[in-house]
Amino acid sequence: MAIVVSHLASSFDRLARQALRQVPLSDLIELRLDEIGNPGESALRELIASLRKPVIVAARRPEEGGGFRGDLDEQLDLLRCAARAGASFVDVDWSASLELGELAPSKCHRIVSRHDFESTPADLAEFEDEVRNVMYEGDLIKLVAHAQCAEDALELLAHLRRARGGMIAFSSGPAGSFSRLLCRIFGSPFTYAAPAIVPGEPVAPLTAPGQLRVNDLRAVLPPGGGGDSTAVFGVVGAPVAHSLSPRVHDMALKGARLDALYVALEVHDFERFMALVDDPHFRGFSVTAPHKLAAFKCAKSRDEDAHATHAANTLVRDGAGWRASNTDVVGVGETLERAWRYHLERRGKPTLAMGAPLAGVHALVLGAGGAARAAARAVLTRGGRVSLCARRAEQAQQCARELSCASVAWAARAQVEYDILVHATPAGSLAQPDARVLEAHELREGALVLDAVYRPLKTPLLAAAMARGCTAVPGAEWFVRQAQVQFRQFTQHEPDEALMRKAFEHALAER
Repeated sequence: MAIVVSHLASSFDRLARQALRQVPLSDLIELRLDEIGNPGESALRELIASLRKPVIVAARRPEEGGGFRGDLDEQLDLLRCAARAGASFVDVDWSASLELGELAPSKCHRIVSRHDFESTPADLAEFEDEVRNVMYEGDLIKLVAHAQCAEDALELLAHLRRARGGMIAFSSGPAGSFSRLLCRIFGSPFTYAAPAIVPGEPVAPLTAPGQLRVNDLRAVLPPGGGGDSTAVFGVVGAPVAHSLSPRVHDMALKGARLDALYVALEVHDFERFMALVDDPHFRGFSVTAPHKLAAFKCAKSRDEDAHATHAANTLVRDGAGWRASNTDVVGVGETLERAWRYHLERRGKPTLAMGAPLAGVHALVLGAGGAARAAARAVLTRGGRVSLCARRAEQAQQCARELSCASVAWAARAQVEYDILVHATPAGSLAQPDARVLEAHELREGALVLDAVYRPLKTPLLAAAMARGCTAVPGAEWFVRQAQVQFRQFTQHEPDEALMRKAFEHALAER
């Protein structure tokens, strides 16, 4: 796939310096002259020649989503000037296509573009046909629609797949960013990116909402940019922008040298989403809140952990349907096994050489959502017993009945005598930084405490646990272990554990 790096600046000199600096990262270069106007044919010719890459010239008026302040005639004169100066393409809004007309004999082609800045049209075929009615032979068509959710962007990608060729298409807006990565797989010859941030240089602006920096885009794409054999994986949730899964899984995919990529999908309507990912490129999904129950229900088959928890955090394509599993159970189970062994050794207590890894252990699990269910299931299947506690008593009691464990009133949580405390609510996360489930003095001294929250890495609960002499286990350990299980299910390859941990640490540090 050809990557167009789109440049916007307030002066022609700055635009030229910016574009020249980014040439090595660009397959094509778009010069957006919105704020500059027409610099003159000789200046354009000199810059285009020095770039030594195909150049697209555009100048969009405010009603076209840009900042060009001239009238229509000035805009069209600028595009004709760019064609004479050696531009490979000029981008003209579909509303002005007939006014521009065919370009004088030259090697320059027209890109006739149409944007919907508010939403994704319900009838994309009509949206396209109205543009094709004002095109000439040899023109490229470019369709960009705003995505309010991943489903909107998937609608556009599906339309791109059905197109008659020569169509550039992707979605704008943060929820549609992933379409800029996938559009090549679905038939678009170009995708657009913003300039990379260069130390010591002014930060170049994005030319569209949801645009990715070219270095970030290239870092995610598989070798060759993706094609007919590329597998697509992703994390599905709402919200999902905070997820570290894309960074962790992408690094693992690259470490295994697989023709695959992993994207973030902000999904509002899960049923609609599943209908739109019937394309065979989509191979598997990590599922997070609030869609774990919906993922469980939609699956053709389910593993025992998904059945027991009534939740699925993983979907893998299985023929014409999907297979659901709950890798949180394995992830938290492995985490607790190792942590409990370390906990006992730290206190000079012998570990059992045989038998269930958590035999006789009593765990208090705070929460009644998917993570809490996974933790309870993991302890129960490893020989321990569980008391489940949540603010909503009815939810806790129902969860306890389904898992065959005990429930405890929220007000009595500090009186429970437990060996392991598993916290599985949002309290203490970046979303609820001041929330507390237990005060430091309420923690059982010398217990093992696992916090499912991993942002921040050291939560208030873990800080309190360490102050009480507890063994504190961060949620990062749980996250990475379940991600490793997912990777095996997605790819049938063994993950590079060290690489996934390092990717997680780097992503967490950047956030």
